Amino acid sequence: MQATSAASFRCLRCAFWSTQRTKKPSAPDALPQPRGSRRKVKLAVADIIGMKGVPDTHMGVRKWLVSKSVDTELCGKRFLFNLSDLPEDVRLAWWHRELDNLHLEPGTRDDAAHEAFMAQPAKARARAERKAAIATLLTALREQGVKEGERFALVREKFGDKGTSTASLKRFQRGVEGVNPINYAPALLDVYKATAQRADMSPEAWRFFLTMIRDAAPDWPLIEAWRRVRDAGRVAGWAVPSYPTFYRRWAALSGAQQLAASFGKDDTAKRLSLPAMRDKTSLLALQEVSLDGRTQDFWVDWGDGKPTRPTLLVLVDAASNTVLDWELAPSENAAATVRLVKRVCQRYGIFDTLYTDNGSAFAGHLVAGGNPHRFRNGAPKGIQPMGLCQIMGIKLRFAMPGNAQAKIAERIFATLSRAVDDGPEFKGAHAGHAPGASPTPKVVPVPVETAKAVLAREIGRHNRETGRRSQGARGRSYDAILRDGLAQREALGRPVRRPTAEQLYLAGLIWKPVAVDRTGRVAANGWHYGGPETQEALIRFHDTGRKILLGRDPDDFSAPAIAFDDNGNLICRGIEPVKRGAYDSADGIREAARNRKAARQAVKAAEDANDYLDGPDYARAMAALDAAAKADDTPPPAPSKVVGGRFGAPLREQAPEPQTEDELSGVIKDFDRAHGFDPGRLVSGQ
Repeated sequence: MQATSAASFRCLRCAFWSTQRTKKPSAPDALPQPRGSRRKVKLAVADIIGMKGVPDTHMGVRKWLVSKSVDTELCGKRFLFNLSDLPEDVRLAWWHRELDNLHLEPGTRDDAAHEAFMAQPAKARARAERKAAIATLLTALREQGVKEGERFALVREKFGDKGTSTASLKRFQRGVEGVNPINYAPALLDVYKATAQRADMSPEAWRFFLTMIRDAAPDWPLIEAWRRVRDAGRVAGWAVPSYPTFYRRWAALSGAQQLAASFGKDDTAKRLSLPAMRDKTSLLALQEVSLDGRTQDFWVDWGDGKPTRPTLLVLVDAASNTVLDWELAPSENAAATVRLVKRVCQRYGIFDTLYTDNGSAFAGHLVAGGNPHRFRNGAPKGIQPMGLCQIMGIKLRFAMPGNAQAKIAERIFATLSRAVDDGPEFKGAHAGHAPGASPTPKVVPVPVETAKAVLAREIGRHNRETGRRSQGARGRSYDAILRDGLAQREALGRPVRRPTAEQLYLAGLIWKPVAVDRTGRVAANGWHYGGPETQEALIRFHDTGRKILLGRDPDDFSAPAIAFDDNGNLICRGIEPVKRGAYDSADGIREAARNRKAARQAVKAAEDANDYLDGPDYARAMAALDAAAKADDTPPPAPSKVVGGRFGAPLREQAPEPQTEDELSGVIKDFDRAHGFDPGRLVSGQ
């Protein structure tokens, strides 16, 4: 009985739903209709479950459809119905939900129309793009068969009431008839007619406005320039319109005109110069190393109690941005630079190129000596000291003047400056960022060891920090980029060169051209070098007009020196410094005695080395010399006739001197020879 009842119920239910069926379609959606035709959209029960006013179960929706007299049909296992048969509120809610899924084929782009569109002001383009979005939605809804009133209601719901009146929406539809959707924005662009008249402005007023902007600071307010033009125009009789008119004319100028008026010609040229785009991944590790120094903003105590703003020197690998090494020095000096470069070469190897600016510590003899192109010390003249780069075989490249910020080291300083200088470790020791700031009584310098410890910690963290996003980093740390770059050099067959002990020794010396005195010694900066062991090698350069290059340890002048000639040839090593003793020191007496003994030994060695003639041989040589002299003394034969030359007038004989035998003749001759005696004065009576 129960089974029969259940079976009967199932039969009744099937009979009920069968009465709601129509012809079974071959596909769930209707075929595309021609543009402008009403298209019927088929929906399934699952498409509207849970919508506002619709049950949230499958069976509930089917019963709800029957209650709303919506015809359904079975397609496979789904019950389908026409969207147009739904109540208006449900139908609009469904379309509103599906608006973002509507799609139109864009069609062919009209390049000329878009070019004219981009030439319009930004506000006009924005209005046209909003109209194009509305027109696209209207067209898509019409393609889906939505009635005009419902289309307009959906558009207002999505875009609001502004600009979506019925007349406006109909105008948008007419404006895009026959236009591809990709060209809707140019087609709906506003067309303005010039109806307003430009305000009258005297040319002199505008020129005065620009001239004041040119001569003022870049941040000078434009309205202040207008006020002065207005005041001057009252006296000069200029037509000066309102400030908005001036501002609109200023805004209409090109970017180059505005920059030139505000910043000047040179600065504008720099601002408008397009930077070259470089591929850092093409650089190998240690192919180029950037060197620079920066004065720190804190004060340190070097142990003498005097506050000093130290200078931080860094060497940065351009390929990886790794700070290879650094040096904290009292100032930017060449000796600290040499120490820094030597440490990097010892640790990593000799890099290929050093890129730096023209600072005196970097472009002087110690670093750039021997380089054909330098910014310091003029053109190479005379004997030239050997610089660090010449000894190590490093190519030297200078940044262009005024463009030093292009160096990688400058960017590293920008990263580290605020992280280090403004840190809590230097509270009370920081006195501002101005380069020439002087310490105030409140400044308490930190010990130099504290500053070095902070720098070591922060620079190490800078190198180890992961997640870098620079070109080619891909999230690696700078240290990891450097390690991978060194491995790449090895794989390419370009391993890093290692410095020899000789290079390291020569690179650590300072050089000075000096002259050799008569005893074989040299003097440099108050120090004298030379001893019996090097006297013979050095004395050959005395009184020759040639100077030699003396190399000394900059950190220890008491260490032995080395000398080269002006052609770069080694003269001798181990030139001992001359140590001064007390005036009455016994050591000085013994030293002088040793020097005299060494001189006697040198003379004896020279005597032994000279091969002199002995007595008989020397006598025979002298006899031969006398015989040669006698042969050279034979008088030449006398001439047959000698004619004397005449040096007077050709036809005039010389007047004979008068011969006087009286006693006064001798006295007169003595007067004639007297100093200051003039016979003519006696005749004239003067």
